[in-house]
Amino acid sequence: MKSSRIGIHLLSVLLLLLWGGIMLYFYSSGRLASGEYLARDGWFRPMVLVAGIALCVLALFNLATMGAKEADCCDEDHDHDHDHDHGHGHDHSHDHAGCCGHDHSHGHGHEHGHEHKHVHAHEGKTDPGPSHAHGILEDSGPIGRLVAIFVLAVPVSYAAMRSPDRFSAQTAVNKGVYSQNYADTSSARQYSRVKTDDKATSAAAAPAPPQVADAPPATAAGDLAKEVDAAPPAGAQTKSYGSFTLADLKAQVPQSKEGNFLLEVPEIYYTAGDKEVQSVLAGQGVETIAQVLPEKVNNPDGKRMRIFRLLMQCCAADARPFSIPVEFEAKAPEFKDMTWVKVTGTMSYKSEGGQTVPVLLATSMVESAEPDNKMIY
Repeated sequence: MKSSRIGIHLLSVLLLLLWGGIMLYFYSSGRLASGEYLARDGWFRPMVLVAGIALCVLALFNLATMGAKEADCCDEDHDHDHDHDHGHGHDHSHDHAGCCGHDHSHGHGHEHGHEHKHVHAHEGKTDPGPSHAHGILEDSGPIGRLVAIFVLAVPVSYAAMRSPDRFSAQTAVNKGVYSQNYADTSSARQYSRVKTDDKATSAAAAPAPPQVADAPPATAAGDLAKEVDAAPPAGAQTKSYGSFTLADLKAQVPQSKEGNFLLEVPEIYYTAGDKEVQSVLAGQGVETIAQVLPEKVNNPDGKRMRIFRLLMQCCAADARPFSIPVEFEAKAPEFKDMTWVKVTGTMSYKSEGGQTVPVLLATSMVESAEPDNKMIY
């Protein structure tokens, strides 16, 4: 085996090890398991492990068989065309397939006029023999090999070493963090714990109260908080705002020791499309953890910030930001873009831009540690 062939073979082995090793690295390092790139369920993650192992095994097999001799076909190509015309009225045709599939044809026509034609085409000395394809690294010239190596090795190596494990602020903006459609309720049932048609917990908590048809939704957060938190007199029934009650909210959503409802940003987001939930949640204390950006929508006096969470259905490519504005009594505090914060405040709903916008009236915003699940699935 020529030295150039050995070098190309070793290079192929190294490329296979590189691809397999990077797949195993992503799997074993936790960069896939952490949920930054892929949703936590599904079959893609274990397939990365399988593919990484398979590529490494193939590389080791190629290395072990590097010295194996290729099967020869023939040293020479012989194209024999033998026409023997003997004029005897007998035709003898012999087709012989040589070691490389060459056709040897002998025709004997005996008609008493002994005419012999021998056509021997020996091309073994000029034809390099049967074609054996060995791939782009062997069939290409030096420049082609360098291009192939660059394409196969550099992008995947760069991705492994330099790809960030989180979105940048610009990526969040490009994905629509400031362009929210709060009227969209297409996935409300999937991503919200607050469900207006789940009456099992409410029925277990108390007898179904009579519906008050003329009770308007509260618009003043403080008034509603006093109304829903006040203990009813003995024998009185719980006040109902449509078919969803405060008892339902407490049954479905956990509360902090201070009594604030612990909601994720997408859950708050989807309450904008449900008037019954709004009538109960407005004025209630809410606590959430999210990432923060400056507010660039409806913020003329600088009292607002924007908090958001990224929701992933399959992989990082389809991650979507759900965001809501946070409003302060005075000028909004300054936080570094994309900082994780814990926000405590009172829920309110305002009509802005032709839609109902959930606005968290903040009483506290402090920097927080990253949650275990940076993405919501």
